[in-house]
Amino acid sequence: MKLDQKLVDAVKGFIEERFPDGEDFKGAAGAYTKSGKILISSSPLMPNACVDVCHETGMICEAFKIDEDITASICLSRAKGKYLVLSPCGVCMERLFLYGPNVEVGVPNLSQPTEWETKKLSDAHPYYWKNIFPDEK
Repeated sequence: MKLDQKLVDAVKGFIEERFPDGEDFKGAAGAYTKSGKILISSSPLMPNACVDVCHETGMICEAFKIDEDITASICLSRAKGKYLVLSPCGVCMERLFLYGPNVEVGVPNLSQPTEWETKKLSDAHPYYWKNIFPDEK
């Protein structure tokens, strides 16, 4: 499955349902699995910020639990009633690389961060460290 508006809308819907108060900087991430399942997760706000996890962590763990590959992922954060697209951080890129360099990730349009664009992980992170070992899986 490829990143599409249906996945983006599912993540927005989750945020609206889970955080109905409209509070800023509430977010979630969503992923498609190879079979077409949609997985969505959000990060709890921990009392100690040092142990926070990214919004993507839960869906990546869920995909592993159900033994399904992730094919596409997007992360959104609500701010002032708009949804900002958050590209995956380095840790989340590393976790998503478990499913290969062709996983599609949502990245913000640089001129309009509420609009998403699709990049393969290999394009979002062209200098991925494992690329120097082409014969290894």
